[in-house]
Amino acid sequence: MKKKSYTIKILVLALLAGVVVVLCPFFGIRYLSCTDIAAREDIRYIFFLIRIPRTLAAFIAGGGLAVAGMVYQALFRNPLASSYTLGVSGGASLGAALCIALGAGGSVLGFSAISAGSFVGAVGAVLLVYVFAWSRESNATTLLLAGVIVGTVCSGLIMFVHYVSPLRHSFQIMRWIMGGVDGMSYPFLAVVAVPVFIYLGITVSIIPRLDQFLTGDSLAHSRGVNVHKSRNLFIVITAMAVGAIVSVCGPIGFVGIMAPHTCRLILHGVRHRVLALASFLAGGIFLTVSDTLARTITPPSEIPVGIITALFGGPFFLSILFRRKGRLQW
Repeated sequence: MKKKSYTIKILVLALLAGVVVVLCPFFGIRYLSCTDIAAREDIRYIFFLIRIPRTLAAFIAGGGLAVAGMVYQALFRNPLASSYTLGVSGGASLGAALCIALGAGGSVLGFSAISAGSFVGAVGAVLLVYVFAWSRESNATTLLLAGVIVGTVCSGLIMFVHYVSPLRHSFQIMRWIMGGVDGMSYPFLAVVAVPVFIYLGITVSIIPRLDQFLTGDSLAHSRGVNVHKSRNLFIVITAMAVGAIVSVCGPIGFVGIMAPHTCRLILHGVRHRVLALASFLAGGIFLTVSDTLARTITPPSEIPVGIITALFGGPFFLSILFRRKGRLQW
């Protein structure tokens, strides 16, 4: 009976995701009707070459960040962990800020210099975490603390770069840090989609190990899980996927916290294989709807989607804290 209930809930999420992906491209600064799309070439260009890739990118990026958050929450046994816990967001933002401040232009292997710098920064942050925390005895707490340190240092360096940069670069840095999927095209969609789907494929194949991580390192080891290697594998592939997302979309916050927690409330006690699917759908829905609101509520301008996710995510984050203290019941 419970399995049937889970199946129905997943199907409802999938149906809702389909509705969101189909309908959201029609909404924006201006609503595009089917009649307009059929009659005008400029409207067709906007719909098919701007709004559709933007909607798909938002859905895939949101889903990827949600699954990454779910993985880190299980690895660190911490409900407040997110896809940016190990300083990935800080490192990516620092890499992008440095490229902007130095006026880096052009492309690297087909990617913009800013996106390439952001990805290098994200990977570099995770490497720094391992430099600080690497040992055979390292555990989830050690890595978590190292991630906090690296993220804090990166934030300080970003503020320094932002302060000493010219006004034009300073504004560009601030705008990038707010995150967004505006200006998306099919090549950029591929940059997001390919790493995310590779990440999902690898994660799903080894995801039963996450069920064991929740029992604690010692018990997981006694059940045949190589804790050290498994944790490293999850962290590395997750960091690479999140780095790819952030390099294109910027650091969009709270998706990796909200979606997995919402799915845990809906699918209480489910294993991580099912939870990953639900989290991907919920994260995609959340970011796609947030992006649609961002480009709709203040015409003719757009709000960075990171502001919208923060407005929803901040109160949600606080509710988790209160719930953990027993002050709020769901």
